[in-house]
Amino acid sequence: MNNKYLLGYIYFLAFITIAINGFYTFELFIEFLKSDIQQNYKQIIISAIALEISWVVLFVWFVLEPIKRKDILLLTTIPMIIANFLNNYTLDTMQFLSNLLFLVLFISLYFIGYYLLKKCEKKAQTDLC
Repeated sequence: MNNKYLLGYIYFLAFITIAINGFYTFELFIEFLKSDIQQNYKQIIISAIALEISWVVLFVWFVLEPIKRKDILLLTTIPMIIANFLNNYTLDTMQFLSNLLFLVLFISLYFIGYYLLKKCEKKAQTDLC
């Protein structure tokens, strides 16, 4: 695979991840600003906002040197899987299936990215990448 296409794929994947988590951060911040919610709920929202911002920062850091930091793609699938399965207990059947479909899609994209970066790293060691 051409290095240009690989980096395009990785940057696209990182952009999607950053955009989704940025959107969640914005939504959570709007929810936090509502005056009619309980204090306990606000504390949970603060933790969720911190998590989303951390995810964005992590992927910005990943994009700076994707080949060296390729393991980030695999590590970030773990909280995705856990959160998805915990969230699925609250959903009806159609929402559960669509949620599961998006989980499989994103995990597949991350694993493909990891595989391609690993392959490029091996080629780079032999000066072919």
